[in-house]
Amino acid sequence: MVLRYACRFRCSRYRQIIQGRILKMSSHAQTPDHLQRTAESSRQKIMSSATVLNIQDESRTVKSLNLKIHNENFRFKAGQWVDTFIPGVDTVTGFSMCSSPGLLQRDGMMHLAVKRSSHPPAEWVHTKCKVGSQVNLRVGGDYFYDPQTGEDPPTDLLLVAGGVGINPLMSMLNHIHDMHQSETSRSMCPNKVILMFSAKTNDELLFRKRINELCNVKPNNMSAVYFITEETGATEDNTVCSRIKQEHVQEATDKLNSGKVECYLCGPSPMIADIETMLKACGITESSIHYERWW
Repeated sequence: MVLRYACRFRCSRYRQIIQGRILKMSSHAQTPDHLQRTAESSRQKIMSSATVLNIQDESRTVKSLNLKIHNENFRFKAGQWVDTFIPGVDTVTGFSMCSSPGLLQRDGMMHLAVKRSSHPPAEWVHTKCKVGSQVNLRVGGDYFYDPQTGEDPPTDLLLVAGGVGINPLMSMLNHIHDMHQSETSRSMCPNKVILMFSAKTNDELLFRKRINELCNVKPNNMSAVYFITEETGATEDNTVCSRIKQEHVQEATDKLNSGKVECYLCGPSPMIADIETMLKACGITESSIHYERWW
């Protein structure tokens, strides 16, 4: 689960939901929750109910949800999250989408992946959620990849993920693939994309099969390197049994156009701080480094 960084709603029911959550926030412990931590983040005014169509085990600790979105005006950008309101659960959280915005536009579907924890929303996903369960969602976040026609020429992308921090970056990879399939958006695609994905175990390298499929589609110009920090004996050529080190970041940035590269990072705060330092040592400017830290 990635936890992140108000507005009026058309429906009084949703307004009552928010007001109830805020009252409970003020009466509990002083540790800020998701709504407090993300109070300054951008949020859409549109809210939608969603129905769980499918639940799948992505690993021993992560479940993915396939959701049907019921508001046809509901939209998001690759990398954003949704405020998630679960009936019977007082705590509100933010879950990052791992699917592309295009899947929502085409089929009205959206995918989330949630890691097991004692946090009430994550616990609900892993112990009580079932096909047919309903939740209410609202899009938020200022961390996204959404190139537009007429903007600067395409850049190279370096994506760095730690654990379930792959979620928003997976959304970006799927979005780039969708862009390549469209004649109108193909010219906005990045020239080259490199993903560096670190996890404790091979089992926690979520979506690896899908990532490799995307990398094997030639027009995507994508490649991936996987890092496993608590296991040894990796046999695949693109897998390293190590944390991401300066030499690995240097090797990746050497393959990209350093003057036109944008870096998107998502993972535990200590990892993000280390990677940012490594990128700057490689000559990447601060303005080209975008990140979202886990709380």
